[in-house]
Amino acid sequence: MKCQINKIQLGEKQWIEVIFQDGLRWIPSFEELGKITHLIGQCEDEKYPNGKGAEMVKDFLENAVLTGMTYEEYCNWKKIPKRISN
Repeated sequence: MKCQINKIQLGEKQWIEVIFQDGLRWIPSFEELGKITHLIGQCEDEKYPNGKGAEMVKDFLENAVLTGMTYEEYCNWKKIPKRISN
């Protein structure tokens, strides 16, 4: 996913602003990351019980953050089929 990343000043603190191709602007935070990551892990555990889903999320995040692997690259590596959208 291509996007623009800018440093911005809000009050006395510096933040990062992400601008997506469609113009949507987002200022990420660890609080949001924590909430959504926790929920994604819970949802994946509903599909893959005994902690397997959360472990899959952890594996993807480690590869994405530490190596820069994209979701598409991860799916090819783990042979995860493309999701069919409605």
